[in-house]
Parts: sequence; C-alpha cells; structure tokens
Amino acid sequence: MRLAKTKLKDLDDLTKENIALSLWMKEFKANKIPKDIKKRLLSNKNSPEAFGERMQFRIQELLGNPDSYTPSYKKRYEKLLEYCDVLTPMQAYAMNQLLGTDSNRGYLDIPDESDIEFPRDFTPQLGYQVGWHFIVGNCRDTRRREYGILVSFYRYSLLPPWIAHSFGLSDWDNQIFEMQLAVARAGDEHLQTRPFAIAGTTGLLNCSNHPFNYVAGNNRMVSEMEDRIFPLRVQAWGVNQGEDEDLEIEVDLELTSNKEFLLQGNIGCLPCCCGIGTLYYSATNLSLEPGSLLMLDGEEIMLNQGQFWFDHQWGNALEPTGNSRCKVVRAAGTLNKPTQSRGWDWFMAQFVGDREMTMYAPHTDKNLDFYGQTGEEQPGPMEVAVKGQYIDSENKVTDMKGTLTIDKWVKSVKSSNPELYLITNTWYPDRWEFRFENMVPEDVRHFTLNSIVESGQTGYNASGCQYSEGGVIIRDPDDKFLGKGFAESVYYADSLPNVLHLAGIPDTPKIRKLLKPPEASPFLKLKGFLYMAWPPHQRKIKNILEKCLEQGLPIDFLE
Repeated sequence: MRLAKTKLKDLDDLTKENIALSLWMKEFKANKIPKDIKKRLLSNKNSPEAFGERMQFRIQELLGNPDSYTPSYKKRYEKLLEYCDVLTPMQAYAMNQLLGTDSNRGYLDIPDESDIEFPRDFTPQLGYQVGWHFIVGNCRDTRRREYGILVSFYRYSLLPPWIAHSFGLSDWDNQIFEMQLAVARAGDEHLQTRPFAIAGTTGLLNCSNHPFNYVAGNNRMVSEMEDRIFPLRVQAWGVNQGEDEDLEIEVDLELTSNKEFLLQGNIGCLPCCCGIGTLYYSATNLSLEPGSLLMLDGEEIMLNQGQFWFDHQWGNALEPTGNSRCKVVRAAGTLNKPTQSRGWDWFMAQFVGDREMTMYAPHTDKNLDFYGQTGEEQPGPMEVAVKGQYIDSENKVTDMKGTLTIDKWVKSVKSSNPELYLITNTWYPDRWEFRFENMVPEDVRHFTLNSIVESGQTGYNASGCQYSEGGVIIRDPDDKFLGKGFAESVYYADSLPNVLHLAGIPDTPKIRKLLKPPEASPFLKLKGFLYMAWPPHQRKIKNILEKCLEQGLPIDFLE
C-alpha cells in the first residue's frame, strides 16, 4: 500500500492532543517533540491508512472464521467495515469495544493454572488482550488535609499478536495505552485529568525489568530495586478540562510495600477457565513515603502520610466480553439467553491494625433495574452477593463471602472534557454496607464505606466507558472509624454514545440494533441442543463449570 507523505501538522487534532498530554504539554508543539518520536509519528505504521487497513483485516478475519456455536455477527461486522477506510488510533481503539464475543480469539490463552512468576510478571504481558498497573490510596499533607489518589497505566492489544506480527508490528507497536489520573480532596471535589490514549507506534511506550521501568511519554513507574518492584516511584501529570478553567494535576509518589503479594482468586487466577479470564496479584499495604508530592492548580502540596494499594491484572475477554475457548461451553451457551449485564463493583479496605480486604461483586441480570438509571429519583436499595479475601496483620489470607447493600446513590453530572466525553447523568453507588460471615474478625463483619466527597467520583476511560472510583471512609454500625479504602463501580452508565462518538460512527437506531447482543438462531439452538445431548459432552461441561465456579467465575460470564 502506497501512503501519502505526512507532516506533524497533518495529524488529527485528537491524536496531537493525546501526544501532547503524554509529554506533559497542554498544547501540541511540534518543536518540542523528540526527533526519534517525530520519525515514528510520521512512519507508515502510524498512519490513519495503516490503522484502517489493519482493522479491516481484523474484521474480515472474524467474518471469515466465526467461532463455532456463536450467534452471527455478520451484519454488525459488515457495517463496521464501512467505517474502516482510515482510522485514527483513538477510532481504532474505540472500534475494538464494538466487536463481538469472538474478538478474544487469537490472543495468548490464559493457562489452566496460574503461572505468575516474579520478577517476570512485573512488566505488562503484551500477548494478552488487556492489562493494567493500578495504584489507589488515601493520604494526608503536612496541613492534615486528606486526599484520595488514583493512577492507572492501562494497555490494550489492538490486534491478536499473530495479526500484528503479520503487519510487521512489534508487541509494543500493537498497544494502545491510556492513563487515568484522579485526585479527590476530602470534603471538596473529585478531579480527573482528561484521559489520554497513545499508540505504541508513536514510540512513546516502553517497559523493562531489572529494574522495573514502565514509561508512557513523561509518565512513569520506576522501581528502585533490581529484582523487586518496590520501593516504587510513580510520576504522572494531566489536565482536568471540565471546569471553567483548565486545572493541572501532578503526582510524584514514593511507595514502599509492607507485605508479600496477594495472589488474587485461586492462587493468582481470577479465573483461569477455558483459555479466558485473568491473572492477578496485588500489593495490599503500601506506605507513602514522606517527601511525596501533589501539585494542584500550581499549589505544591507535600504529602507526609498515606496508605496505598497496587494491582497488576491482565487477561482476555473483558473488553469486550469474550467467548470461552472451549467448544462445549459455547455449545451450552446457545441454550441460554445472552446476558444483558456487564461490569462489576470492586473494593479495597485497609483497616486499622495492618489488615486489608478486597471485595468483588460482578454485575448480574438480576439487578438490571439498577444499571443505566438516569431518572430524576435515585434508585432504591440494591443487594448483591460479594466475595473477597481478608488479609490479617501476619499476611494470612482468608477467603470470604457476604452481602453488599447499596442504599445511597449520586448522579454523574461532570466530565473532564464534556466535548469529548459526554455527560451521562447516570446514578452511581455512593454508600456501601457490607455484612460477612464469621470467617473474619468480629469488628470487620459489618461496616460501611462512605465517599470522601459529596459530589461523586466518576471518570472516563479514554475509549468512552464511564466508571466511578474514589476514596472512602470505613466505619462500623456505631460510627467508629475502622480505616480507609477505595470503591469502584464499572458499567453502570450506557457507554455506547461515547464509544460511537469516539469511533466516528453515528449513533442511530439501526447501529444500536446491530450492536445488541445477538441471540442464537433456532438452528443454532437445535445444533447446540444436539451437541449437548451426548453424555460425554454433559460430563465435560459439568467438570468445566465446577472448576470455573471454584475460581470465582460467574455463570453469566460463561454464558
């Protein structure tokens, strides 16, 4: 393919803005771009024509080789191809969110059992579809003012590795990276910097081990040890563009770990089931070192105390929801209606006495009436089952389960850039009440989480999905202080208007119909029924379901 020669000024405005933000510039200035990066920006691999060609190949491959026992995406994919002639990196990223459940095919399979290994797995695992390095915590400055801080390095493999390699792309070339940076001032407001997204073909992404050094433009996570990730220095910068005036935010955090890693789920599998799921570990008790810095709107704030949490998670079939790689599971799925829900609620709690807890509640169709609510009145109480792990002061881990009741909601009426990320006016949880069984100490069996701000803590992924994430205070039923934590709610809002907007696709009834989860045709249901009628297949699905459920995979995910 012959490509027209481009200049930096010919890049689309959003790409230039994203590159500028990654390099800590409020405006794109060509003379400030390093020479080696300029060369990469102007390369054929980074052109809109190349992104379009690669996406066309990707969709054609899905059309030509559909997964067995999967409802047809033919009409959807044929429509998406109409918008693939040329694509910016952001459009290619957003379009990935519109693919079907067969789109996780071709990435590295999740192993049957966890194979997490250090220091190898400090770095991003680029052969999988998605992964993130995520840091959240609560801290205090020298004037005893309280803050909640979030920094997330999130990467997405635009193409299955075999396709990327066939186009001459390295694994890093194949990535889209986005950064989330948010700060909440207790009793004041929550601020999120406008999320930027940059392609690996820009040359702005890199990561190495020995020591761990993860770089995205001028943002970085850097270890101070050769074969350990902590102590870790985290530097990030961005601009909140949703106020009357832009507000710059910068963090420079020094974090040390006080406990061994927690291997989430089943020894690091959450879950490992039929080639899909995630691998996942956490550092649950990080101390913020004195001398760490927060900059808000030009004010230099010295942080002298804080407790943080670190997650590294990677896998397949999360964005978008994907197929099982086991034929028998797909065949069984034809006998069920497609699930309408997606998303989750996640929490971390850091109690007094060097004790921690992580809790997780996947969204289910049972609670559909609580998702996507935009009316004048807030929803009523919602009760869900929740699972998690409790870590005591000696680092002993206990699996637990209980119930979560959400009885207070807050409406999302802000955006870090309203022109780019449309305001959703969606109701989000704002108070959480937990009750656990006697498998944990009595003082942490019943407690509530309350946000540290009144106006909600919603933000946006660069690809258009809105979420809520922010600091909370933990109290017992008698209002006794128990600790602090973070609460996360994902896929409460309808993200489709934003995703279509970013992908350059009109939001029409016809498009929306094509993007609804397709149901199995009568013929496919009959085919699935006959396949599952054979006793060996029945025994196989029973064994698979038992293993997946043991590892915490909800039935909806399998179906």
